[in-house]
Amino acid sequence: MDYLTVTSAKPKLGRLMDRVLKKGEPVVIRRGKRFVQLSEYIVPEPIPQRPVGYFSVEETQAEHELANRLSALSPDRPE
Repeated sequence: MDYLTVTSAKPKLGRLMDRVLKKGEPVVIRRGKRFVQLSEYIVPEPIPQRPVGYFSVEETQAEHELANRLSALSPDRPE
């Protein structure tokens, strides 16, 4: 891992990026007492979209009535 100053890294930033991408070794750039690491970022795969209705469940009329009765008995029921 290389440690460079901002002044020395500026003119060769493109070459530093190519080296990081080829070898996979990060480069550390120092500015005063603070440090910045130049390394490759791998974008994660997107979460696939589910088709419409994927999570829907067919409920019978009896199940609806039971859910309504139970919610009416709930002490946390809003008024």
